[in-house]
Amino acid sequence: MPEPSNKEVTLAIRIDTARHAQLTWIAELRGSSLKAECFKAVDAYIEEAKNDPDLMARANAARAAIEEEARARQAAIDNLFTETSVPPPAQDEPGISEEEVIVEEGSRRPRQRRGQKPDEGTTDS
Repeated sequence: MPEPSNKEVTLAIRIDTARHAQLTWIAELRGSSLKAECFKAVDAYIEEAKNDPDLMARANAARAAIEEEARARQAAIDNLFTETSVPPPAQDEPGISEEEVIVEEGSRRPRQRRGQKPDEGTTDS
């Protein structure tokens, strides 16, 4: 858990008048301020939450998910700066003309122009 800092955030809450009156009396009887009593209440609530097994299980699951995402992101960054294990195919492979494309491994068909039927040949005039 992060350590308390000197920086404060304003938290405005609406409570009914009965609770406000009780909290005000508690603060007055203890010789403290309403703010101090609110801090004590929040601190007690946080300590209670730390002992809640269901909440701790959720926190551990969230931590594991964050760590897994961090590992995946680190791997992605690492892969940006390393050579690929399989080099891309050469541009001028022998036996494959520029007019052929690989449809699926092991089968090739001639490249066609738009509007051209498969039986029409490609001739450059």
